[in-house]
Amino acid sequence: MKNIILFIFISFSINIHAQTISDALRYSNLEVGGTARTVGIGGGIGALGADYSVLSTNPAGIAAFRTNEFVITPGVYNSKVTSLLERGTDNEPIDESLAKFNLANIGIILNYRPQYSKWTTFNLGIGFNRLASFNQDFVFKGKSPGSIVQRFTELANDDIFDEFEGILAENALAIYESSFDPEVYTNDFEDALTTPGYEIEREQFFKTRGSYSELVFSVGGNFDEKIMVGATIGVPFIKYDEEKIYEERDVDSSVIYFDELLFQENLATTGSGINLKLGFIYRINQMFRIGAAVHTPTSFKLTDNFSTKLRYDYTDGGGSSTTTEDSPEGSFEYKLKTPWRAMANFAVLIKRKGFISADVEYVDYSGSDFNLTANSSSIEDRDYEMDLNEQVGKSFKSAINLRIGGEYAHEKLRFRAGYGISGTPYADSDITNNAYSLGFGIREKSFYIDFAYKYSKISEGYVPYLLSDPALEQFVTNDVASTRILLTAGFKF
Repeated sequence: MKNIILFIFISFSINIHAQTISDALRYSNLEVGGTARTVGIGGGIGALGADYSVLSTNPAGIAAFRTNEFVITPGVYNSKVTSLLERGTDNEPIDESLAKFNLANIGIILNYRPQYSKWTTFNLGIGFNRLASFNQDFVFKGKSPGSIVQRFTELANDDIFDEFEGILAENALAIYESSFDPEVYTNDFEDALTTPGYEIEREQFFKTRGSYSELVFSVGGNFDEKIMVGATIGVPFIKYDEEKIYEERDVDSSVIYFDELLFQENLATTGSGINLKLGFIYRINQMFRIGAAVHTPTSFKLTDNFSTKLRYDYTDGGGSSTTTEDSPEGSFEYKLKTPWRAMANFAVLIKRKGFISADVEYVDYSGSDFNLTANSSSIEDRDYEMDLNEQVGKSFKSAINLRIGGEYAHEKLRFRAGYGISGTPYADSDITNNAYSLGFGIREKSFYIDFAYKYSKISEGYVPYLLSDPALEQFVTNDVASTRILLTAGFKF
């Protein structure tokens, strides 16, 4: 089964709740990176250290720095999404591309070497790492049976009315009371004069922006050149903006009265959190190193601001009419706790010619937990919280992520390659996602420059709106190809 990854609702109405199980996954499914060196070897640098990105993975690696160091990594993220509406006939895939410049990390390491002690280094690091980017656009278009109006009708007939869907649809005349039974809602698509087996044209533009960036405060020490230990206090910041514009058109005049509609949804999520990362590295000998790290759950405090808009065009005995309704601005504060993470690190140094390293990470995505009643005593909020957390436990599972790579050194030059495989977080899927990377660097005594390129491709599923019968829903397949290009500049002092 293809992954349904973008905004799966667990009930028929947002009901002033914009929170979904996809939020839990979005803020738990992080990307290892930060510097071009780390990205170039596929992310598996935990047992080696001496790279700024380890502050967000295995903080014991900070103890491997021998000098003060300032690092900065600008980058370009590019995504190309090919979307296909699966239902209907003769629908064509549509490509949508996006390129965004961002700052992958910036920070400073301060090195201290105690005298007359077996603690050979004691280092401090501060700065930030970008752990996820939410920048993506996609568009699907085609003809298929069914309408989002069916969703609005189901909401109304289940007595689920809110100002963002049900009430909006009734006020816009997209749904109305049946002339046969005033307690039952109906719509133009259910009219007896509608052509059986009709197909209407539909399209949606989906845009997301934002990032998961973590402010890090790290300390680490190197004991007798054998054991390195470290800790990081992470303060992540979330900024996520989403805009969805969904349209339907009856180009063949198959649906009596209905002409076209537009449904727009806007969501903005902001917030911050805190976590703790602990790690160690053991130097078995000059050639072999092992390490391990554990990350506590991140406790987030988040705020969702959301709104919707519905425009409904129809033609009846009085001619053509357009009704437009806007929802109020909704806002909701809540808490989210993401899962524990654990990782094991391995590295083999090949004299002075380079190394091979690997990280194995375990994360249980079903361990996320929403708290919607921290600022509310509403029974509705409590019930929704219980349903949401139950769905998180049922929909997600634990996964193993493997990152492996290596570096070859020739004088001042460094050549790198890496590979990553990520296990699916979905309980009903065994799909894995692959990533490939290459890197190049130049090392001087007081500065270095690294370049990295990473490519990954995954297949995702998207459902624009949910119905009580999944067989009647629309389903879109998104093939997402993404690339990252990073340039790291480091200065030792």
